[in-house]
Amino acid sequence: MYWVSRRKAPLTFLDPRARLVLTASLVALAFLATSLIALIPLVLASLALVVVGGVGRRVLAMSKVLVPMVLVAFVLWTYLQSYSLFYRGEGSSPEFGAFMALRLVVLLLVPMVFAMTTTPSELVYALESLRLPRSLVFLFGLSLRHTTTMADEYRAIKEAQLSRGLAMDRGFLLKRIRNYVPVLIPLVVRSVEMAEKVALAMEFKLYGFAKRRTRFFARKLGVVDLVVIASSLILVSICLYLRLVCGSV
Repeated sequence: MYWVSRRKAPLTFLDPRARLVLTASLVALAFLATSLIALIPLVLASLALVVVGGVGRRVLAMSKVLVPMVLVAFVLWTYLQSYSLFYRGEGSSPEFGAFMALRLVVLLLVPMVFAMTTTPSELVYALESLRLPRSLVFLFGLSLRHTTTMADEYRAIKEAQLSRGLAMDRGFLLKRIRNYVPVLIPLVVRSVEMAEKVALAMEFKLYGFAKRRTRFFARKLGVVDLVVIASSLILVSICLYLRLVCGSV
């Protein structure tokens, strides 16, 4: 996984803690919104976040997957909302389908921008600053790093096997599944090797010996970071108050 260069993404100048609060706030607002009119500003804010984050081309490249998901959500929530466990309705409602489709757009775009503009080290630092258990944060960061590394390993092994003449997309379903065995076996071996290297590195660095982790560089929240965090929390608090008192946002 390749993250956005800091010279091309103004959003990356924000502290990772501010980015985390902003992302969580937009996601919370998407769930607190109860009307289509309230979701439209959130969709515009998500699109602005894509532009400010400098990930417009990458999001556009993923539109082949995102657009069908949104269209399917619109159709399902328009005509099959009566089968939902949480939102019961009668008949078809294009307005409700558009509402759920736009909510899905926000829930897809905002975390995607955060993942593309935040490295695992920054995410771990942001979670540690929230006083979460160190072992839990370390496990989450290590899993994220391992997932992205294994994705690159899978791509490299697959290309190597294809260059050797392996036909992976031919035949029926069971045949195609068996064709992936020459890719999955080396991938499992590489995963075990990487796990052993990580365990050995943790042992050499005396992981768990010190109760408190020290850092060479200490991040400080700037004025812009504080403004973003305060604005996000205030907006979520206002929407939560309106939802609890008035019943709608």
